[in-house]
Amino acid sequence: MVNKILELYSRCGKSLLEYGIHDAVLPISVANKDLAIFEDAKWTVLGGDVYQFKNDEMINFHADWYCNSKIPSKSCDYAREHLTKLKGENIYISFTIKN
Repeated sequence: MVNKILELYSRCGKSLLEYGIHDAVLPISVANKDLAIFEDAKWTVLGGDVYQFKNDEMINFHADWYCNSKIPSKSCDYAREHLTKLKGENIYISFTIKN
């Protein structure tokens, strides 16, 4: 599972280190692939941060969320539902997970 996640991030992800944040983000267009991997691994999505790449800068999109569910499949469903509500161009997501 970890190899699948690393492969997805290396292929599609962006590091936020240059912005002083020790995290990486994925384009919203591939976020469901990440959620499917989490769900298969039975990992719980605790929440996520949403960014927009605009004017050569990654900025907080102010659409972050958290999930109280301790059931992996329900937490992934909650994340998917939240992501479908996001509108905009160049949207990126980082997930907080618990295995």
